Amino acid sequence: MLNKMIIALVSLMLLGCSASEASKQKAALYQFDELTEVTSIDNFRMDGWRTMDNRTVFVDSRPKQTYLIVLSGVNTNLTFAKALVITSRMGKVTVGFDTVSTGDAPQFKSQIKKIYQIDSKEQEQQIRDKIAGFENIK
Repeated sequence: MLNKMIIALVSLMLLGCSASEASKQKAALYQFDELTEVTSIDNFRMDGWRTMDNRTVFVDSRPKQTYLIVLSGVNTNLTFAKALVITSRMGKVTVGFDTVSTGDAPQFKSQIKKIYQIDSKEQEQQIRDKIAGFENIK
């Protein structure tokens, strides 16, 4: 009986480790070396936004600049959100300090892990295509 319990516990631990490893591997996909990474957005005023999945959002800021924000974790409310809330300090959004949440569930905040500058609509589409490909990776 004790042996069965030990085997069951070890199996659960291994399963937890593999799930955690899969999550880490998926998070590693959200590294975009082809883009310019920035640590903050100065004089931030949101002019529009588009979600790609539950970990990324494209944000338009004035004057006519687009950024890709990658969250440190999954925000399941992001995909269907009607309103987006991004914290800032004195008009500055900073990686590691500020958060993203939705208007429907502002209490569920996700910290900003990375911010990338998007230089053109074509570049945004290339990144959208790349992120869409992540869905096939388990």
